[in-house]
This record gives sequence, C-alpha cells and structure tokens, in this order.
Amino acid sequence: FENFADAHLKLMCERVCRKTIRSVNPDVVVSVHPLMTNVPVLSCAKISQETGHHLPMFTVVTDLGSAHCLWFCNGVEKMFVGSDQVWKLAQDRGKVPEDKLVMAGLPIRHDFAVQAELLGDRMSQEGKEYQVCIRKELELPVTDRKTLLVMGGGEGVGSLSKIVNALYIELVYAGIDSLILVVCGRNEKLKKALDTRNWQEVLSSYKNMKENRGYGSRFGQLTGCGIRMAPTPGCMEGGVTKSIRKILSTGALQIDSPLSTPTASADTMIDSEEKKETPEVDAVDLATTTATSLETEDASAVETDGIPAQNSTERSTEVPSTQEDSKGISFDGIVDEKPKGQVQVVSLGFVSRMAEYMVAADVLVSKAGPGTISEAAALSLPVLLTSFLPGQEEGNVDYVVDGGFGAYCSDRDPTGIAEEVVLWLTDDARMEKLSKAAKEKGAPHAARDIAKAIGDSALKWKEINEAKEKATKSS
Repeated sequence: FENFADAHLKLMCERVCRKTIRSVNPDVVVSVHPLMTNVPVLSCAKISQETGHHLPMFTVVTDLGSAHCLWFCNGVEKMFVGSDQVWKLAQDRGKVPEDKLVMAGLPIRHDFAVQAELLGDRMSQEGKEYQVCIRKELELPVTDRKTLLVMGGGEGVGSLSKIVNALYIELVYAGIDSLILVVCGRNEKLKKALDTRNWQEVLSSYKNMKENRGYGSRFGQLTGCGIRMAPTPGCMEGGVTKSIRKILSTGALQIDSPLSTPTASADTMIDSEEKKETPEVDAVDLATTTATSLETEDASAVETDGIPAQNSTERSTEVPSTQEDSKGISFDGIVDEKPKGQVQVVSLGFVSRMAEYMVAADVLVSKAGPGTISEAAALSLPVLLTSFLPGQEEGNVDYVVDGGFGAYCSDRDPTGIAEEVVLWLTDDARMEKLSKAAKEKGAPHAARDIAKAIGDSALKWKEINEAKEKATKSS
C-alpha cells in the first residue's frame, strides 16, 4: 500500500504541486501533513535542479504515538518528531537516517510556553498560588476547589453530557467540593442543556436507580466493615493498543469485555413480575435516563452526546447470581447515603484562552487529540482520555498511558471515568506523580525550537544560493 500510494500521488499530483511551489518562489518548504510530504519533496528536488538553487524542505510530524506511513520521506532536510514512538517509526518504516531526525516535541501555541514558565511546578506552593490567581483572572465562581476541565474538541463532540452527569454524581457522593468546567465548543445545544440542567434531578435519578436495582454500586462488595470497589472496567493504565483493537472489533459489549458494565444479580433485584413492568436501567446509560426526565432536554440526549441510544435488550451484561451476592450483602446504607460534596458545573463555549483554563484545572478529561495531549503535558496536567479516532489517534492513548501521566477509560462507561477521577483527586501522591510525568513529557517551547532550526537552515541555504548566483553572474 505504501509504495502504491507513493507512486500514485507522485504521478497524479507532482506537476501541480511543483507549479504551485514555484509560483510563490519560497526559500523553504515546510510540511505538516502526511499527504503533503512525499510529493513536495520530489517537487523541491526538481525545482532545485531546474533553478540551480537548493530549496530545502522540512517535515514536522504532528502525531505522537502512531503515524501514517506517508509522513516519512527521507528526502527532507530535517524531520521533527514529538515522541520516541514516532522516531522509531520514522527509522523502521521510512528508513529516515538518524542525522535527519530531531526530537522537538509537538508544536503548540506560544500561550502554553508562557503559562508553563509562570506556573513552574504545578504541585509546589508557588504553583498552587499561581493557579488560584489564574482562576480569579478567569472569573471562575470558586477558586479553592478541585477543578476539572472536560472537553471533546472544538465541536464539543463525544458523550460529554453523560460524562458530566457521572462526574457530578461521583464527586457529590465522594464528598469532594469541586468545579467542573465543560468546554462545549460550538455545540450550543449541549451548552444550553448544561446551563438549564436540574442537578438535584440528576442525583434523584441516580438514587432511584440504586433503589430499583437493589444495590448501591456497580461493583460493591462487603469486605469487613466497608464497601470495597472492584477495579473500574474500561479504565486502562498499561499498554492498551492491542486491547483497544480487540474492543473495537467487538460487535456488542459483553461481560467479558473490559468496557462492559455488570448489572445486579437476579437475587438482588426486584421480583420477576416487577421486572416485566419496569424496564431495566443500565448504569452506563444513566445520563440518558436522567436527561429524559428533564424538561430542558426531552429526548435530546442522543443528539447532544453524539451516540445512538442503546436498548437494554440489545446486549446482555447480567452477572450470574452467587451465594455471596444473594445472602451476604446489604445496600441499605448506600441507598440512604446523603450527598456530601459541593459541586458546580460551568459550561463554556468556544475557548480562546485554553492555556489559562488548563492551568486552572487539576485534571483534564478529553479525547485523545495529539495537540490537546501536548498542551496538557506542557502544563504538567494529568489527562484522562475518553475516546480516540481508530488508527489515527490510537497510538496517542499509549503515549499517555505508557508515559505515566494519564489513563484511558471509554466514554461508553461514564461512571468508570468519574470513579477514576475521584480516585485521582483523593490521592495527592498519585496526583503529584501524574503531574511530574506529564511535565517530563511536555515540550512547551517546541514551536519556537522548530521555527528557529528551520529559520537558521533556510538562511544558511539562502546565503549559499545568493553566493552561487553572484559567482555565476561574475563569470
């Protein structure tokens, strides 16, 4: 495929590409897209032969964990990469010589470099004081609470509504006073829904669900005098690429899938007659149930979240009952548990001061976009990834997880996402470890360093070309 694509693009596009480049008479050509690498390299080489002036070309690879094969063309002057994974791919797949590769990080806006310098060590006293100052500057309603930044790209895509509902519930019942900032982007429907949402109704729906199902948590088990939580399904903190591919190839989420969510056993649920009359509610689809009970959303949860509603008959995730389940567990105390945390939700539209909002946040919940990940790492911000584009962004998940500054939990499991965030926020040592790992991966000055390297090389070649032209004229 690589050879076919390379040959096809060169045959069909090279002449047009060369004509376009010559029309602007550049001193340097920079590619930031895989489909604009192999053809321009050939065009620049031909222009250099035709004019007698060397036209240097550079590639800036804007992927972190995985990269398209057409990125790697060793005819470039230099190739700037942002991770060890891409460096290895360039050598293995593109046969790019080591002397042409430059480890520079992913280029991000200058705002992040400025804020990284001002923030310093996020976990230090000075860093925390600066964080409070930024929160005040952004006019956030509270400045002394744990702050979450939830986003899904410029269009506000992903199951943001369900994720926000789950975060609100888990934070309230965990007793964590917090602020949830939701970047809705251009999704006006989502922003309006969050602005008008009755959060007491969200909590009430959650409590009703627990009472109807006869248990207090998806994984509650009594050990000694308290509840022990089993590991959250779908939250992955080790190498995940193969697991993710397996999940994506699964037509329906069954109980043996890491992303499945078990329901209560038959012995702990209501009797069979009631089950026939009352539809079962899946914990994963809690927010959909909640949304339909709110006048402000009606049936818009499906449109807002960007995923189709799931019928409980389409998949079976019931856990077989056991004696331990049916005889030894009581959930009365959990159902009666009172909300303890003070949680506020603030919806944001399209954000232009993202660097400041990342400084203000303690945790970022986002899709696996390489730019967003690089921005968070530059500001030593722990990242919980919730979705990715198969192939293109799949390797970015490994980059975060293997880098030790975040985890992946599918947006099909909003409650699992929320539970993982609660675990982070209640463990200061873990938060410090995540933040430190993020800082080590961050490259806030990547854009500056890349621009300087390209500029220096371009000036050098311009001087050489001008000298050659003078020598030709004099002779």
